[in-house]
Amino acid sequence: MIQALIPLELDAYPGTDTLAKTLKTSIACLCRARQPGRWSSQKGSVYLADQKVPISVPRVRNGEQKMKERKSIAKWGFGMAPISSRMQRRYDAAVQITLDLFGGNIELQKVPLDDISELKGMFNRCLRKDQWDWFSVFTKFGEPSHKHMRRIANNLQTLRRSIITDDQVSIESAKQQLIDNNLLLYLHNYQEDINSSSGSDDGWVYILSTREQPNILKIGMTRRSVSQRVKEINSATGVLIPFSARHVFRVKHATDAEREIFALLSQYRLRSDREFFEIPFNKAVTLINEYLAKARMCQRQQGTIVWFNSKKKYGFIATDENKDIFVHSSQVTRSDLSMLKSGTVVEFDLGRNPRGLCALRVRVIKDTI
Repeated sequence: MIQALIPLELDAYPGTDTLAKTLKTSIACLCRARQPGRWSSQKGSVYLADQKVPISVPRVRNGEQKMKERKSIAKWGFGMAPISSRMQRRYDAAVQITLDLFGGNIELQKVPLDDISELKGMFNRCLRKDQWDWFSVFTKFGEPSHKHMRRIANNLQTLRRSIITDDQVSIESAKQQLIDNNLLLYLHNYQEDINSSSGSDDGWVYILSTREQPNILKIGMTRRSVSQRVKEINSATGVLIPFSARHVFRVKHATDAEREIFALLSQYRLRSDREFFEIPFNKAVTLINEYLAKARMCQRQQGTIVWFNSKKKYGFIATDENKDIFVHSSQVTRSDLSMLKSGTVVEFDLGRNPRGLCALRVRVIKDTI
């Protein structure tokens, strides 16, 4: 009886030991030859010497069931999934409430503390890189620096705690620390959903990998948004498991930066005609950061001083995109302060305070003649 495949309980019947073993071995082999796969138990019976014997029969799941059980491959690389509509509403509310708080549009006692926590969570997921949408949030903020994100998360926690205890001194201190670490600029970037890259040869150097091969890194550069570039790479027919961005560097002269980084990492390159490197991720980030700092390749804004009053200690910078970026003497080194006059070319990091755009960490590039 072929349908009675493996009699598992025949051993309980006297004189059937040898027959039981023979049936178990022979029919088990037959079943596996016909349809290998996963097994489940099905009860049945078989007649042996006119005696009905209960058995357990294996059943093989069909191919369609097996296909359903296979691990599915995500459509997006980890971290680059679109923000869900539910999370989008929560994020939008947290950003707007915080902007209202700094703009004086909401009373301190009426600030929803959950929104402060939500905003802190948004920066934390960018720091930890542990959620499916972390890079999408990171991009909407305008790719903040790791240092700023860490300080912002800490000061948002301090702000929330100070609001609960009604500690006005700590509240003002936390707000100022958040301004100094560019929170308002990142919140405006989020609402505007900007493409942060600017300049003809300015762009990004990116590090990509898959979760399955975390130390096989794809390193390259783009002058467009990194999200667009990754989407383009993943759309290639030869890519089964999508890549995800793990780190980005904003650089000047992106083509030169890429070439120098490839030379720096040449000993880790897998093939000379491919942008793949076998190197631990943290080591790659450290080496690239050290090179960019030494070569001063990190991308910064450039502009021209249109007016500066040394007595009032402030002035304004003009760029191609903005005509009135506020600059305070506290953001300029003493050696450069005396050179700030109309026509002086400077480089700086763009920031934002409650009144608008401002220049941070200003450095003179070219003095007026």
